[in-house]
Amino acid sequence: MNTDYFSIKGKNGAFFVYKPHNTDNPDFILVVATGLAEHAARYNRLSAFLKNHNVQLYCIDHLGQGVYANNLGVWPSNGFFECVSNMNSLVDYVHDKNPDKKIVLFGHSMGSFMSLAYVEQFASNINGCILSGTNDQQPFLILKSGILIANLQELFMGKNKPSRLLNAMSFGQFNTQFSPNRTEFDWLSRDDKEVDKYVQDPLCGYVPSVGLFKELFKALSVIYKEDKIAKIPKHLPIHLMSGSNDPVGANSKGPLSLAARLEKAGLNDVTVRIFDQMRHECLNEQGNDAVMKHVYETCRNLITLS
Repeated sequence: MNTDYFSIKGKNGAFFVYKPHNTDNPDFILVVATGLAEHAARYNRLSAFLKNHNVQLYCIDHLGQGVYANNLGVWPSNGFFECVSNMNSLVDYVHDKNPDKKIVLFGHSMGSFMSLAYVEQFASNINGCILSGTNDQQPFLILKSGILIANLQELFMGKNKPSRLLNAMSFGQFNTQFSPNRTEFDWLSRDDKEVDKYVQDPLCGYVPSVGLFKELFKALSVIYKEDKIAKIPKHLPIHLMSGSNDPVGANSKGPLSLAARLEKAGLNDVTVRIFDQMRHECLNEQGNDAVMKHVYETCRNLITLS
């Protein structure tokens, strides 16, 4: 097995964690939850940066993701919340290995949705949370329509087949504002080399399964509800970061709306950073050194507040 990875047994089976650098006696720990149709090894650059600042990074490969996945983009029933449970198993592992160290959870894109669900259940296990490339609740009818289509496709195709229809519904409009398009993933970054690396990576950009979309839409119908948000401890510091031209967050409207939702629920320490002109993957954007520095400095602030 690649020595940058190790496995952990979660409540529903083993999963893999990426740890490319080892930091002895780190100042704090960053646990990363990745987005959809990507994988943990894409956070190698952030890990190297943080090692130089005496911070240890652990990055989880979710179910159906990464070099050890049996079927890319395939989830079991309740897959979203199984991924959240695995995240907590990783945090427990990190506590066991580093009992006196503070932990910040960083979730990008789909990983930010999972991180929101995480702090609704397990916030006492961490000291702060960063939601990157995130969004607020989507309209009820859109999510219900997605679930209905997924149910119909599951009936005729099975749940493990890729759903090009739901993929197009979910991501198809993201490139529109950047036309004429060079690739179908121009919306990720202004940096052509980073976009090309994503396009050429066999572990990225795949079409998720019918079942994955169904479980994702079901989770997105729940995690923003008032009674769920109310479970987040008021003292937990949360930071939201996004590109001003990120279509996932409606060009910053989504994260700003989510920040307002969290503040309305009584959270005391909610902060937002919008990176000018950046798209969905700020860590893979032009000027990503400044973004990594921001992540590091934000983590230091969050653990001071906790």
